[in-house]
Amino acid sequence: MSFFYFVLTNTEAFDLLQEELRSRYPDLRKSYSRPGFMTLKSEKSIPFKAHFARVFGVCHGKKTREELNQYQRAWVWNREKELEIPPDLKKLSESSNFKIGEKVTLIMMVGPDEYWVGEYDLKRTHFQTPGEESSIVERDDVPSRAYYKLAELYEAYDLPFDHQERVLELGSAPGGATLFLLEQDLLVLGVDPAEMNDEVKKKFGFRHLKIPFETLGPQHFTDDIDWMISDVNLPPSVVIKEVERMLDFLAPKGILLTLKIAQPNHVHMIPDFMDRIRKFGYKVDLKYVPSFRKEIALIALKDL
Repeated sequence: MSFFYFVLTNTEAFDLLQEELRSRYPDLRKSYSRPGFMTLKSEKSIPFKAHFARVFGVCHGKKTREELNQYQRAWVWNREKELEIPPDLKKLSESSNFKIGEKVTLIMMVGPDEYWVGEYDLKRTHFQTPGEESSIVERDDVPSRAYYKLAELYEAYDLPFDHQERVLELGSAPGGATLFLLEQDLLVLGVDPAEMNDEVKKKFGFRHLKIPFETLGPQHFTDDIDWMISDVNLPPSVVIKEVERMLDFLAPKGILLTLKIAQPNHVHMIPDFMDRIRKFGYKVDLKYVPSFRKEIALIALKDL
């Protein structure tokens, strides 16, 4: 008996996903793929989980248009926006609601008149949208993509940001994530030798240290730090090393790190990164959000 699974991810992360699967599930074999969509086959049932995926689950195979009529409740996702979802399937998707803990039936429109069906357990950290597409509205005044990445993590984890908590942002320029944090009524200390966006640095609650964060020490802090956040474009080993160093004199309740995974072989370093942060008393999770490319978020909270 064969078992099949599906994965949806962003095309930029496809090689990272494949390396992860080769490492964690050596018995899995790729069955079928299109950009952003993959099915996998195993000769035995496995507790399948893919970190470099927007969503994953059990695959029930390719279905004809007529076979889709059996589904009374399902979300429908199209792989490309040029693929127009038929009106009846669109109506089915829009009228279908799923609660956290329920199994979602997902109809995946992979090509013209090409449909696959999968199933997955809906978790609180899912986006509650077909195919885990982002629900964050794009804006013209956002300085960088970091805004959307942090907004998506905030939504997925319902992050417990409290009124005027203090945030240390490592590598803050040009200010995408900073803008989002300020909009949540947080106080941000941005550390980056580069210039910040002019509009961001004028906002109340922001202070800029124009130094490399590798030079930060206890002398730079007069108040406690509640959150440590980074979306810096540096090797993840450098970021983790510096975060470890700072945790010797800072005790934030939460850490959010967007780790850049430039090469597939860097995927194997991630479990070690997680363990190194766990040693400081955090519960650690990973999340791939819709705005990501070759990166993954490490979320560390005292109470996850």
